[in-house]
Amino acid sequence: MDPKFVEAAIAPGFLLMGLSHLVQPQLWVRFFETVRNTGLAAVIIPLYTLPIGLLLISGHNVWTWDWPVILTIAGWGMTLKSAAYLLVPGLADQALSKRMATSPRSFQIVGAPMAAIGAALTWQVWMR
Repeated sequence: MDPKFVEAAIAPGFLLMGLSHLVQPQLWVRFFETVRNTGLAAVIIPLYTLPIGLLLISGHNVWTWDWPVILTIAGWGMTLKSAAYLLVPGLADQALSKRMATSPRSFQIVGAPMAAIGAALTWQVWMR
């Protein structure tokens, strides 16, 4: 798979998710409260993050010092986090009970760099 295709598909997603965290932080708090309340966080979260992480590490395992390396690092992070949630009992529930997962401001703080990185990556891949 061409790493440029993976960048073109994933970078705008980072931008949109970051913007969503910025403009709708309370929605994200409610989403993760709902996930936590199901008792199935260890399965639900990897349903979203594991496929994207695996796509990034299999189709974009690029380790050159440039903007795209951020996607490779994110892919490994998503894959390892998903594996940990699936294999370590209670880990996902513990993570969702921390203040960071319950504070709208925390989602905005995470969303700002995510949106900026997503914008830079989208610009890089779509304007080259």
